[in-house]
Amino acid sequence: MGTLSRGMFSVLVANIIDLGFNLVTNFALPKYLPVESYAAIKTFTLMISYAGVLHFGYEDGMYLKYGGKQKKDIDIEEWKVNISSLRIFQLGISVCILIAGIYLNSDIIFMFSLVLLPYNMVMYYKQFYQAIGEFKLYGYLMNITTVLLFAANMFFIVLGKKQYIWYLAANNIMYFFIWCILEVSIKRKIKTNLGCFIFSARECWNNIRSGFLLMLGNFSSVILTSMDRWFVKFLLNTTAFAEYSFAVSLENFINVAVTPITVTLYNFFCQNKSIEKIKKIQEYVLLFAVAIITAAFPAKFILETWLTSYSESGNTMFLLFCGQLYFILVKSIYVNFYKAQKMQKKYFKKLIIVIGMGFVFNWIFYLIVPMMEAFALGTLLSAVLWLGLCQFDFKELFLGIQGNSYLCLEMILFLICGFYFNAVVGGCMYIIGSYILSIIFMKNTVQELKQMIVTTIIRKNKNN
Repeated sequence: MGTLSRGMFSVLVANIIDLGFNLVTNFALPKYLPVESYAAIKTFTLMISYAGVLHFGYEDGMYLKYGGKQKKDIDIEEWKVNISSLRIFQLGISVCILIAGIYLNSDIIFMFSLVLLPYNMVMYYKQFYQAIGEFKLYGYLMNITTVLLFAANMFFIVLGKKQYIWYLAANNIMYFFIWCILEVSIKRKIKTNLGCFIFSARECWNNIRSGFLLMLGNFSSVILTSMDRWFVKFLLNTTAFAEYSFAVSLENFINVAVTPITVTLYNFFCQNKSIEKIKKIQEYVLLFAVAIITAAFPAKFILETWLTSYSESGNTMFLLFCGQLYFILVKSIYVNFYKAQKMQKKYFKKLIIVIGMGFVFNWIFYLIVPMMEAFALGTLLSAVLWLGLCQFDFKELFLGIQGNSYLCLEMILFLICGFYFNAVVGGCMYIIGSYILSIIFMKNTVQELKQMIVTTIIRKNKNN
């Protein structure tokens, strides 16, 4: 557990830094840019979220291949072939998309083709460091990405640039720059050439074959969590898409806090098979999920006082944050457990069911109420269904009537406080209500956490 906590702490520090810069960026862009430009930037961002499918599972195969290993156990010559083959493979895909962008006369597709190679190479390094437990390097990579993208966005805002193309170009340049830094850095570290022109069809096939189902699962997960935005984009107007995308940007702040858990638990599950330990971690994650969605109330306060033009996204934001109660458990515990148990096929089948039902939920709610909130509600119900199917697969990790009742009551409390009260009153009510529910349903776990905190404080005082 010590290695796990140190890994989480390293990633947590990186994510706190990431949060600070992203908070400024995500509030500044909609404040100072026209709705049309902000919507175009969010369309580009949405496309980038699908970039992972264009390596066809190569990076996922690498992730499974090296997951749980230490740096000293890796054959450097073999790894050089692995990374070089991906580099050449992604260059070919980028050229194909570039041609499509020119043919369709789409500047967004054109810019996407330019960022695909550097973006997927940066993601390769992130997954590699995550798989081998090098969380400090992972955190460093995350921070440099965030700081450079923030600097680029702020530079053009200060210059008063209103056209979205400036921000897309800045995004592309920063990812290319980060990729170059990584290539030079790793070359110096291993003190050998990375073999930029080495290509192995066998290496490609082996990685894609082993990682394809996991990629489909990850891609399907992206489809599930972005499906609502496509519905809004094609069925509602540009303003609605900008407002909905803004709500999603706020929801994404939760990922900053959750990433330390999701990143470190895969490596931990690969090395630890104790169900009792995993169940205990699940209880901690559940309490963490209940606590972290409190961030919706400060976000609502900003909407009420500073970004009033986006105030219509408030209820949508609370529905999306509520879905995170379930998504956090699924992504932190169950998705990592599927991967560690090499159960990609079962994971993929369940996810296909959730996507299908998510499509149905979104469409039905839109027909009933053609508003943004309909799609957020569809996403929330998809998250509930996904957690239910995961618990069905792993009965040993089942939350039980008590745990599921706790989740349900927290969801109701959160939505009531968010919908019917202002940010300050609603936030206070939610914190007090959550504490009472936690004592009733999770008393032992709450006491354990309190004891852990007290012990940590005493230990630090002794060391000082």
